[in-house]
Amino acid sequence: MPTEQASPKTLMYIVCVIGLIYAIVMVILFFNAAPARSNIIEHRQSTEAPACLKCHLKGDEKSPTMPHLNLGRCTLCHGLAKDPR
Repeated sequence: MPTEQASPKTLMYIVCVIGLIYAIVMVILFFNAAPARSNIIEHRQSTEAPACLKCHLKGDEKSPTMPHLNLGRCTLCHGLAKDPR
C-alpha cells in the first residue's frame, strides 16, 4: 500500500526497468526458439531467402513447411547446425 512518501516517479522508474528487462528477455527467447537448419549440402550452398522458400514454402516429405510469414532473412533466426550430415 503506497504511503505519502512514495513517489509516482519512483513507481514509474521501477515499472520501466521491469518492462525493459522483460522486453530484453523476450527478444532473447524469440531468437533462440527458431530451430537450426540441418547441416546438409543444400543449406550450406545458399543462405538467401528464395533458395529457402523453394523447398520450405509448400514443404514435402523431406523439408517441412515454413510455419510463419516470410520475413526475408531466414538465417537471421535459423543458424546452421553444427553436426554435418
